[in-house]
Amino acid sequence: MHGESHDRIQLMQQLADRTEWSFKDLSQFGQLMPVAAFRSEYDVSLYTLNDDCTDVMLYPQMYYINLLKSGMWSYHGLFDGKVFSDQQLEVVEEYVYNDVLKLERSST
Repeated sequence: MHGESHDRIQLMQQLADRTEWSFKDLSQFGQLMPVAAFRSEYDVSLYTLNDDCTDVMLYPQMYYINLLKSGMWSYHGLFDGKVFSDQQLEVVEEYVYNDVLKLERSST
């Protein structure tokens, strides 16, 4: 985690200028937030938070993954509502990345 350092901000600006992202681009910018902080900072009506969610891993472009009390990471598909869960964050991040790619390709 880089915090909000100059380097992190500069990297995010460079990513904003790209038309394609890699899996590493997504995974390196995840920011873990307690669910209470997430609820107070964002309009939660736009998100599907699991009842057992304790924390939210938030990514650029407002993609997010729920961390559940059980230790499972859970992603709710933004458009199809499919739920994907795994004990390893990296596995769920890869699913999110592929889901985003699939959505982008279908919209062009």
